[in-house]
Amino acid sequence: MKVLGIDPGIERLGWALVLGERKKSKYIVSGVKKTLKSKPTKERLLDINNFLEELIKKEKPDILSVEKVFFSKNVKTALIIGEVRGIVLMLSAKHNLKLLEFGPAEIKLSIAGYGGADKRSVYNMLKLTVSLPDRKFLDDETDAIAIACCGVIHSGALQTR
Repeated sequence: MKVLGIDPGIERLGWALVLGERKKSKYIVSGVKKTLKSKPTKERLLDINNFLEELIKKEKPDILSVEKVFFSKNVKTALIIGEVRGIVLMLSAKHNLKLLEFGPAEIKLSIAGYGGADKRSVYNMLKLTVSLPDRKFLDDETDAIAIACCGVIHSGALQTR
């Protein structure tokens, strides 16, 4: 089962593909889609939509796994993340993909065993469980890998058969 994990953001959208097979998860590829602040929001959203649509067509995931919107001190940021999530939800329907949504604490609990884990703890556990390449990752990319792994765990793909 191939899961596309998405950490929604307009300036930096993290994405990752993870394969769940039997008792393990396998890292495939990940990255960060950046958009320019100098562009109008509607163009940035279209850019994100087009990028994700091409990624879905190319990689053919079975599941889209996305972080839920959480309460933010900055209302403008929360609203724009909601707009990016809207694109993700629409694409899951358009491409008939199962959609899984997780809150930050749920993701941390699934990956690190503690809902209040810090980013470093989550990253260290990811390195142990999905054999990440030896390179630097932006936080958005690491979050997307965790979101994809959480999707694998909750999809039942890791059950022994």
